[in-house]
Amino acid sequence: MRALILLAAIILVLVLVKWISFSKGPDRASINLEKEKIRQDTKQAMESGGQMLHRAGDKVGAEANREPSSRDAVPVTR
Repeated sequence: MRALILLAAIILVLVLVKWISFSKGPDRASINLEKEKIRQDTKQAMESGGQMLHRAGDKVGAEANREPSSRDAVPVTR
């Protein structure tokens, strides 16, 4: 039962992002995979993820090259 609910949820999400469409004619019904939309969305996600990783790397590099200040020092308590 859980598997069926999970499958229905996945199909609903794919329909909402317009990766799957359904059509019905007089003699047949069909399920269409929108391959071009999938390609565009995954390319955009890959580019966005790459940019995010690049920005994170730049921030880490800037932080590593930053001079420590007195307020960054961790006080030693005993």
